Amino acid sequence: MQDKIQLNSDKNNIPMWRNITDKISYITPTMQPLSANVCVIEGEDYLWVYDVGKNSFVSDMLSKISQEKGKDIKIVLSHFHPDHIANLQYIKWSKLYQGKNTYKYTHIGEVVEEEIRIDKSEANLSIFPMPSSHAKGSLALMADETYCLLGDALYPAHKGNKTVYNAGMVKQQIDLLNKIPASYILLSHREPFVQKKQAVIAWLCEIYSKREKNQPWIDAGNV
Repeated sequence: MQDKIQLNSDKNNIPMWRNITDKISYITPTMQPLSANVCVIEGEDYLWVYDVGKNSFVSDMLSKISQEKGKDIKIVLSHFHPDHIANLQYIKWSKLYQGKNTYKYTHIGEVVEEEIRIDKSEANLSIFPMPSSHAKGSLALMADETYCLLGDALYPAHKGNKTVYNAGMVKQQIDLLNKIPASYILLSHREPFVQKKQAVIAWLCEIYSKREKNQPWIDAGNV
């Protein structure tokens, strides 16, 4: 597994629907504008949307599927970066979940600081905080104890002129992923979007192995 963000290469930058299961689908990411994967999980009563992207087509695509299914939208935001939240103002939703840091940018909705479990009829969803070098206050969304969406949580951060991982955060990520029952991890901007959890853990372990004694940061350029 390469430590590299592989963006949608569609030259027209028009997002498209892709199916993962009969109840889980996503809108593909684009490069211009930079817009993250937007995942939709169909519950009995609601459509659960993880991230809303920045591409202007996304809001219409979500509105259309909401009308077709006759179900309102509930949103979970992975973190505060514009390519994940910019369309929020254009989408009709009934509930919004986000981390405390993301709330500083949205000023609306519910802040999640500990795990929330949603009724089993709603795809047995679990929303929980995810440690991240990339974005403070990230949230994960797990569906049916099988698929876990992480947004950009596992990616590095920019510190000065370097791209780095926080060694402590990487260790926390490894420990958390080992504990959750999900078999698959979904990482934004990456192809394939759905990754086997053990491959993701192995990738993180490789990053963690590059840490230097008494150094809190791991240089992503050395990974």
